[in-house]
Amino acid sequence: MTNKQLIIKEFRRIKKLGFVKSRRRSNTGIGKTFEDYIGVEENNIDKPDFAGYEIKAHRDISSSYVTLFTKAPSFPKGANAYLKDTYGTPYENNPKLKRIHTSLFATQANSYGNKYAFKLINDRQEKKLYIGVYSLKSKKLIDISCGYTYEDLKKVLNRKLKSLFYVVANTKTDSKGKESFHFTKAYIYETPSFTKFLNMIDKGFIMYDIRIGSYKSGKNIGKSHDHGSGFRILEKNLKKLYSVSESIE
Repeated sequence: MTNKQLIIKEFRRIKKLGFVKSRRRSNTGIGKTFEDYIGVEENNIDKPDFAGYEIKAHRDISSSYVTLFTKAPSFPKGANAYLKDTYGTPYENNPKLKRIHTSLFATQANSYGNKYAFKLINDRQEKKLYIGVYSLKSKKLIDISCGYTYEDLKKVLNRKLKSLFYVVANTKTDSKGKESFHFTKAYIYETPSFTKFLNMIDKGFIMYDIRIGSYKSGKNIGKSHDHGSGFRILEKNLKKLYSVSESIE
C-alpha cells in the first residue's frame, strides 16, 4: 500500500465515525482532533505529519485563511524581538510589555498603532522578502531590516508542504458549548511551486501575519513569544499553489 492509499484509507475510516467530539477547546481543536484519530503525535517540527503528508484540517468555511507555514524571519538575528520592541504596542493590562499583531500583503500597506504601516516587499533581484515598515503620516519607507531569504522560504515550502492533505469538516456545538466535527471530504495537493508562491505574494493572494507577544511571567518575562508568525492563504486559492490536486470523498 502506498502512502497515498494509506492516508486515503485512514481518512475514510475517520469519516465513517460521523461526528466526533473536539479534543481541544480552541480554534485549533479541529486539527488536534483529526490528528489524534489518524495517529499523529503533536509536534512543531518542519516535517510532514503522516505518511509523507502535511495534514491541515479546517471547518467548512471557504472564506477562512489557511496557514501554509509559520517561520521566524531569516534576518536579522532576533528579528522578532526587534519588531516587537521597536514597533509593538503595550498590553492594556500590562503597559510595560509590548506585542505586535498585524497582517500584511505585498499589494498595499496596512496601518498599525496609528503610527506605522506594514507591507511585504518582494525583491526578486536580491532574492529576499522584506517586512517593509512605513511612516503612516509621511508614507515613506523607514525600515526593511527584517525579512526572509528566498532560500529559507523555498526550503520550508518544499519540506513541509511538498504533499498536503487538506481535510474539511462539518461542525456542531452542543448545549454546553462543546464542538464536534464530522470530517466529510479531503483534498490532496502535491508539488508546490516556489515561483507560484512568489507570484501569489505579489498578487496579494498570500498574507503574512506577524504575531509576536511577550512572556508575562516566569524567567522569560518580557522576552518575545512568537504566537505563529507566518504565511496564510484563503482555502479557495490553495490549489493555485500546486501542480497536482485531487478531491477525496
